[in-house]
Amino acid sequence: MATGVACAPAMARDPRGHVAPPPPPPTLDVASFQAQAAQYVGKSVHIEGCTITSANSGGADCAAFRIADLPGKVDWNGAIPLDGPTMEEASFRKAQQICGDTGQHEQCRADVTGVVYDPFGDMGVQGQRNFELRQVRIHWLAEPAPKKATGHHAMRQAAR
Repeated sequence: MATGVACAPAMARDPRGHVAPPPPPPTLDVASFQAQAAQYVGKSVHIEGCTITSANSGGADCAAFRIADLPGKVDWNGAIPLDGPTMEEASFRKAQQICGDTGQHEQCRADVTGVVYDPFGDMGVQGQRNFELRQVRIHWLAEPAPKKATGHHAMRQAAR
């Protein structure tokens, strides 16, 4: 008579911790978002090709500009409101520091990921919608300017 424990097929693998990751959110540009947002309410989306603009204590915009934009003349192709109070803190802080106006600045180029929200739908308003993104994380595309080492830190860097 054998005294060992036989492994049943269910015991041979540990199903805990092996959950497949959720599929990535759909990727849209600003114009596609404006046309299709209603089908994504409550779901996460990834928006490509934004310029973060108008950042203030209430939020910011993920704006797209027409190719023909001239300096000093804003020609919007569309904008998606980004809710500040629910935004990832580091994203919100950086947006407020460098992207407070409506200009098209290289350092404000970004992609964003967030959950589509319909504030007017929640209030029972019928008709045209103005969708926004909540729980936003900004993925900055522009490289930050290299920081110059100063003082004691510079000497340690030079010694390496």
